[in-house]
Amino acid sequence: ARLISDTDAANLPGTIGIIHSRSKSGGGDPWAHPFLGYRNDVPAVAYVANGTSGFFKEKNREAATIAEALLRDGYRFDSRVSGQTEKYQSLSDGTMVHMSDTMCQLILRNMDRGEDADLAMAKGFCEMPAEIVGLLLSLDETDCINWSRINYPMSVAFASHGAYLASAPSAIPDDAREPHLLPANSYGRVFADRFEAKPFANPPATVAPMDSRLRTEAYETVVRSLESGAKCVSELNKLIAPLFEAADCSPTGATCYDVLYSLHRQGRLSVEVRTVDGVFDGMTAPKSYFTLK
Repeated sequence: ARLISDTDAANLPGTIGIIHSRSKSGGGDPWAHPFLGYRNDVPAVAYVANGTSGFFKEKNREAATIAEALLRDGYRFDSRVSGQTEKYQSLSDGTMVHMSDTMCQLILRNMDRGEDADLAMAKGFCEMPAEIVGLLLSLDETDCINWSRINYPMSVAFASHGAYLASAPSAIPDDAREPHLLPANSYGRVFADRFEAKPFANPPATVAPMDSRLRTEAYETVVRSLESGAKCVSELNKLIAPLFEAADCSPTGATCYDVLYSLHRQGRLSVEVRTVDGVFDGMTAPKSYFTLK
């Protein structure tokens, strides 16, 4: 509702779009998704991502080095701001850029070197890894959404009215067909009626599998927790994280959303929406808490 009331999004042309909501994490408008990559000052790609540095936190300095190289090559960073934050490394002139903006420019540089957008994303995710999932629109291919994923979740489903991608499968319209979790350490494209998935040639880290035993244990853990009171997704993620200690990266988000979707399909899940602080002063945002019926 806020998007429609505050912007002209309802009047935008085209039939494909990407969107990303954000918590009160700093940066203001310059750090808002989507990030754009330009050719001759004209937008060529748009990119959104979800996740954190996570397992790759020590590589933040390498991300700053990559950003410096992209700046020297003439790539434009709309997120470039002065100041300091604990999240990202400063550049040599004291400014900072958002990690996802750096990834956007890195993907565009790979495309400018001759790679198709999906492979350009895959290479970018392996060159500058983080515990993320990303989506990219490219004016080189206007009939698809490019995706790449290390361990953060992204599901896809198809309906007569198009294809839908969402972090949580329960966000997909009820009249769409069964959602599919896109595979970890993989990349591909989503069209109106199908999707493609290919594994990374050289994955930057291992991602724990979501086998039947772990799914069952996660389901039982979540149910026990919800029986004791309302929980949000981040709280549930922490409860099931110990199940995945054997790998570099854990699919806790994907597993949690899978369990919640199962409970939703059974008619056992209640959702309570609470109000939290939004990105800007005076702005609020909804946050979902879950209980069992």
